[in-house]
Amino acid sequence: MTSPPPVPIGRRALPGGGRSVSEVTVSIDPPATGPPSGDSRFVALLRRARERGVTSFDIGAARFPARAEHLIAQAFPALDGDLGVIVRRSVESLANESALREKTGPDRDLAKALEESLAESRRRLDPVPVSVLEWSGEPTGGPTGPTTRKTEGAPPIDATTIFRATYLAPESVGLPEEPVGSSLYAGELSLLTRELVDLFEGVARRAPAVGLIARDPFSEGRLDGSRFAAATALSGPGSGPVGLRQLRAEFDPVLELGFLTRDRRRTLAQAALHYVLDWPWVATVVVPLPSPERFEEILGFRSSAPLDDDEHARIRSLK
Repeated sequence: MTSPPPVPIGRRALPGGGRSVSEVTVSIDPPATGPPSGDSRFVALLRRARERGVTSFDIGAARFPARAEHLIAQAFPALDGDLGVIVRRSVESLANESALREKTGPDRDLAKALEESLAESRRRLDPVPVSVLEWSGEPTGGPTGPTTRKTEGAPPIDATTIFRATYLAPESVGLPEEPVGSSLYAGELSLLTRELVDLFEGVARRAPAVGLIARDPFSEGRLDGSRFAAATALSGPGSGPVGLRQLRAEFDPVLELGFLTRDRRRTLAQAALHYVLDWPWVATVVVPLPSPERFEEILGFRSSAPLDDDEHARIRSLK
């Protein structure tokens, strides 16, 4: 008896309509250098992800974004109108790229730096387009006030070709501005970091054309198990293993989610993806490029059992 084919990755509209992305975005973070065989394996995984329905790729957290862009272009040398790449820029990153001083001068200098930076990304990615610019503005607020990101000074972009997303810092307590028209944001959302749920549920009722690029759905590896090895390893030369108290702080909240995998209809990583994408205002969820061993588990998560209402209620009851 053959198993049924995996359910492909679906698509979701960006706020305001007109454009869409795959509901799962694959994040690219290659090492600085690697042998040709390693690049070939990387490219093969990117193409495999495309075959499963992934059309959105993210290099916002890449340590070497230029190398990531070259690998994406190598993987997709032919024009594909569904593909798009999420890039991230900030005042700091543009200053580093342009060798500008701490004070960047007039806004026109910042706008020019952004234009030149995006042009370089387009050149490296060609023919894959930049589809979303995630802008991380200057932090505002302080120890006694809310911390958000100042976005009103963000340089302009051509909104007909690139969608702008505003990054929400993990400690944000509110949106940086009242959404007007269509607004796209980016921020951390997972089974363990649910602070944005109340915020977006309230905003979505007032401004339906609001969306979120959901980052870190696995809570720094705690929900897909990848953090266990790191947590039990030595922290450095001459250092002892991580203490029991720290391990409990890390993983006790994970153990409370055990009911989501009790009947083995899904893994905890699959439950994490179902949870994030159950919110209609989530435009896409960003996951690391899966290893070959976990490829089907992560990108085939739609073949696992969805969360039911009782499970969602139990999640809401957790602290």
